[in-house]
Amino acid sequence: MFKKRMISFALLLTFMVGLFIGWWVWNGKLYEYDQQPFYMAAENLPFEKKIPTKVPFEEMEVSQRNLDADKESLTVTLSNINKEYIDVYIGAKETEGLESMKQQKVQIGGRNGAFISDEEGKRILAWQENDIHYQITYYYKLTPKEVSKKQLIQMAEAFTWELDS
Repeated sequence: MFKKRMISFALLLTFMVGLFIGWWVWNGKLYEYDQQPFYMAAENLPFEKKIPTKVPFEEMEVSQRNLDADKESLTVTLSNINKEYIDVYIGAKETEGLESMKQQKVQIGGRNGAFISDEEGKRILAWQENDIHYQITYYYKLTPKEVSKKQLIQMAEAFTWELDS
């Protein structure tokens, strides 16, 4: 009887460890996407900027571009068939309203950034680099945990100056 309990406990423990490792690996996974449309939209900005090279969902593509009239900022929406959306803001000025939100300080590739975990159905990661402001806004479908803070930081760290071929 004791032997059966030990075997059952060992199997349950093995299952739980496997489940945890699987979640941990999936929780940090990023995917490639076609950067060309994003790069072409960003070319209209009159300053040097980085663009994202990786995204937290498969088969994402540029679905909308919004270049402001002064060509000082660009917002690009990346989405997929499952209606998962991410807005990426690149601009000479910081977006309005962030200072009034509860922020958590984070490190993004050695730079200071701000993470806002749950603001009206979205998660936000914002930072500044070379006087350019960047912001990733993830609109969640069910829960904010669908994309982790770690994934947003990894996405931000994967921004690059050049188009990856």
